Amino acid sequence: MLEPAVLSSLPPAPTAQLIERKVRLDGRILEFPLERWLCTPEVIVGRWVADKDPRATSRYPRASGYTSWGVWWPNRPYSAYRLHKPNGELRVYRLDTVDRVDFDGQTVEFHDLLLDALIRPDGEVTIEDEDEVEQAIRDRQLSLEQRWRIDWTRSLYQSRADLLIQRIDGAVAQAIETVRNGG
Repeated sequence: MLEPAVLSSLPPAPTAQLIERKVRLDGRILEFPLERWLCTPEVIVGRWVADKDPRATSRYPRASGYTSWGVWWPNRPYSAYRLHKPNGELRVYRLDTVDRVDFDGQTVEFHDLLLDALIRPDGEVTIEDEDEVEQAIRDRQLSLEQRWRIDWTRSLYQSRADLLIQRIDGAVAQAIETVRNGG
């Protein structure tokens, strides 16, 4: 886990933006503005700041002060969010099972495959949206490859939460250091 001192001594946020584009199974698209912290062929890291997203604070007035680090790996079947309370304290890790992560230099786009996981700071794992996955299977909205991807990531979430936390924290730490060093 990232040390609290690392997060409390963040360098000034980059001025460059990154757009997160989530394509839902039904084709709906959700977009979020992020600070652009790190973009390499291996990993993309952005930070969402509730106070910089008018939709967040108008819809959820208590969102003020919350932040979330988003991490995407083009060749992995999951993406991750590291959510922080206004005081900087880690709230939870949230992982999405994804298909096709693409980055065009400005927008990170991924296709959401419904199954999510929460990993609490104490390591407890909760799998979410199993009912949505089952409904999508009944409705024949998921290919066999997507179903395999969902099953594989479910197993990963349950058995290797420690590895996932290390990957997420490592990507965020790399992003912070890159910005700190002027990169």
